[in-house]
Amino acid sequence: MQRVFIRDASLSEFGKTNSSLVTIIQNAFSKLTVAESEIDAVFIGLMNPEGFTNVGNIASYITDKLEIFGKPAVRIETASSTGAAVFFSAYAAIRSGLYKNVLVIGAEKMTDLKGKDVTRLISQVIDPYERKTGVTMPALAAIVANRFRYENRISPSKFQDILCEVAIKNHHYGSMNPISHLKMPITKDKYFNSKLISTPLRLFDCSPVSDGAAAIVLSSSKGEIEIIGIGQGTDRQSLAKRPTITSFASTKTAASQAYKMAGISPESIDFAEIHDAFTPFEIIGLLDTGLLKREDIKKFYMNKEGYHTGRLPVNISGGLKSRGHPLGASGLAQIAEAFKIMTDCYPQEITPKQRDVCLTQSVGGLATNNFVTILRKKDAVLKPSTVEIKDIFPEEIPFKSDNRLRLYSYTTLYATTDNKPYLNLVICERNHRKFFARYADNYKMRIKTVLKIDKKDEGIVFVRKANKFSIKDK
Repeated sequence: MQRVFIRDASLSEFGKTNSSLVTIIQNAFSKLTVAESEIDAVFIGLMNPEGFTNVGNIASYITDKLEIFGKPAVRIETASSTGAAVFFSAYAAIRSGLYKNVLVIGAEKMTDLKGKDVTRLISQVIDPYERKTGVTMPALAAIVANRFRYENRISPSKFQDILCEVAIKNHHYGSMNPISHLKMPITKDKYFNSKLISTPLRLFDCSPVSDGAAAIVLSSSKGEIEIIGIGQGTDRQSLAKRPTITSFASTKTAASQAYKMAGISPESIDFAEIHDAFTPFEIIGLLDTGLLKREDIKKFYMNKEGYHTGRLPVNISGGLKSRGHPLGASGLAQIAEAFKIMTDCYPQEITPKQRDVCLTQSVGGLATNNFVTILRKKDAVLKPSTVEIKDIFPEEIPFKSDNRLRLYSYTTLYATTDNKPYLNLVICERNHRKFFARYADNYKMRIKTVLKIDKKDEGIVFVRKANKFSIKDK
């Protein structure tokens, strides 16, 4: 098996642009220092070019425009982790000995569409029934966040403070990243004055709709940064059919594979790029990769331990939250940013002192197809792991569930796709079996409230608080 290195990496500017998809990709590609004649194959990642730009057969289209002729080219897609997936596939092709040098491209052109149309396209990755109830990706993230807060016994106000700290940190670094979409730092007041998107998530908890591209050349012979661990994990598309929604099994599987391949444990990681399309996902991503313990969540964020001077710098590129989130590019952009940081090509005033080993984590859909990649400087000496994988990721004990229909998690969605002023969306649970519904009551939504089915309309279940517990409700 051949070793695999990152030979070169580049990024276009991220944000809203009038440039075409091809021009954005050319912008990233033109910064590479590798000759076209050295490239053996081209692996391209775009999530939905047919929907966003009305262009199909995209691999041939892009290689033709880049004037890369006669080389194998393929498109790969795994929703919002597409950039990491295309990197994974190119890595495997080189590792197996099939190719020596592979050009990897991740890109998306999203801003030509209206916001609601973008939300509709992104929502296509959600389970069809759950989508029918009206949930969007922000609504799913909010439902996960509310249950996460409950299970970790964090008060609503303290949890909102923690999410605020995530947003402030990532905007701080995004403001100093030359290619980022959102270059403005934010304050606590600005965060709390921003509009609610889906409770508890506000505008500054959600990544922007962006255009952008990343390009990386992987090689079996040249490069300062080596890929020493890589993993992929998948999960059920339906959120309601998972045993837990506050931890992503797909990340844990991918991280376990990556740590085992690298022969290290989380304590060897110097800094990380974690998928933060929504601020709570950064926290969950740190937990699921073993980089943070649940009892340390508050301390980690309130003491700014995730800054470049802290014990574990996280998303010092600005992350998806501030750098931007062009869907097909984001997972690859994380790796390209890590390459820049590790090779001293990032602003020195925010470059961490320790940067020999980096972990990146990318989430596809609502954690249905996740990737973890571990990079190291070629000459870095690593301490072998003394921790068993099972000790890094102990088996989760499910919360109790009884024979009454109870509210498992909830959100009020304000940014709906069907012009409704808001939707109250819930997950209900009985005997560990869950389903999505709409909440048709004025009574405040609370986790563990006993519910009853109010009606079913066009396949959508509506529930309300059960005032008296009937045999049917039990």
